[in-house]
Amino acid sequence: MQSNQLSRRRFLQLAGTSAASVVLLAACQAPAAAPGAAGGGEAAAPGQAPVTLTFGHTWEAAFQAHQAEWDAKFLENHPNVKIEITYNTWADHNQIVPTWAAANTLPDIIYTHGRYAFPWNFEGIMAPTTDFIDADPEFDIKGIWEEALRLYQLDGKQYSIPYDHGPMILGYNKDLFDAAGVAYPDESWTWDTFLEAALKMTQENQWGYGGYYNTVVGLGNELGISLVGPWGGEVLDETETKILLDSAESTAALNWWNDLIQVHKAAPTPAMAQAIPAGPWVSGQAAMFALASWGTPTLIQNASFNWDVAPWPKGPEGAKTGSFGSGFGITRDSKNPEAAWQYLSEYLSKEGMEFMWGASGRGSPAREAAYESWMNSEGAPEHASYYLDALKNYAVTGRPYQTLAGGEILDIFNRNTQLVEAGELSVEDAIAGIIADGTPVLEAAAAKQAAK
Repeated sequence: MQSNQLSRRRFLQLAGTSAASVVLLAACQAPAAAPGAAGGGEAAAPGQAPVTLTFGHTWEAAFQAHQAEWDAKFLENHPNVKIEITYNTWADHNQIVPTWAAANTLPDIIYTHGRYAFPWNFEGIMAPTTDFIDADPEFDIKGIWEEALRLYQLDGKQYSIPYDHGPMILGYNKDLFDAAGVAYPDESWTWDTFLEAALKMTQENQWGYGGYYNTVVGLGNELGISLVGPWGGEVLDETETKILLDSAESTAALNWWNDLIQVHKAAPTPAMAQAIPAGPWVSGQAAMFALASWGTPTLIQNASFNWDVAPWPKGPEGAKTGSFGSGFGITRDSKNPEAAWQYLSEYLSKEGMEFMWGASGRGSPAREAAYESWMNSEGAPEHASYYLDALKNYAVTGRPYQTLAGGEILDIFNRNTQLVEAGELSVEDAIAGIIADGTPVLEAAAAKQAAK
């Protein structure tokens, strides 16, 4: 396949936007192959056997045409390849993949969210890509954020490869700031500055802070470390066997956030937030909100107000926020791993990330070299560079992500923090409950991992 490899420097020159991209892909797949021809109706290059690559994607209908445009261009340059895609919803995908694995019917390449990477690697669903990476000098693995890569590693090997990785920073409603005569947030802001501004913009059916997807006191992945990190706290230790929420720093941080709801009334309770179909952050009823890079398309499409982003404010222990992401990998059932790597090496190259996720405005690419394409994309916030600054200087990957107990621990976190937000449980009692319920779960997972 090397003789027909699409140059990563040439892809964007060749791949102009086309409303007929879905038709192009269908045309590449639909005709019956003539004897000696590759799938897709085109003659294979000499010495290249026909190959069918199968995919498990999660793109919604609106983004599938963009995927089809990429695939059509890939097929032009690899005429021996045929592409077959199964589209799942994001939630269904994470349940369907283990079902495929049990039946030994995994596609060649699947979408892998960072939350599921470790168990899928551990359980043998995904295949290592380290050997392919080492043998492909053109694939610049070092150009991908280390914080992003670590989500998909096990026992020193790389499995899936991230396509996006984003930090959580501060989004804000410029119209509400203007109406209140409050200066926009900037690099100088601390959580004291934030609180002062939030109080000024809190009134009936409007809150100074809307949370993160309507959650104010949450502990999972990118949110948890963003809440406690500025105070010097942690959610889990580096081995992900011990819960660290009972430290003075983490407890103080969570009480500060809970006070936004219960004392200052500057953030909504879960019931208040859920009563607004789009949520306060999209409806325009929250002056500020936590906004990960992948959340920006929602505002671009749905917000009726002017908005922008600013750095996550500094706490008593400085700047710290969480990050997370998604990737793609080759499965253990792949019948064509070499062809699958050829596809991924182009799909996850600088040019591939620019085309698929950067210039399209979909979200922040996992490569710094591709980041400018997203910052310059249509609708991107004016200060999108603050996301890049966070990735380079103070964002960390939010735990849990290296334990088989990840799903169960997140359930324990959510069960307790939802009661805190509703005013039915104190922060201290929630932490005690989390530790009591979560510790044996983490220990059991660690024992299983060690026994393998």
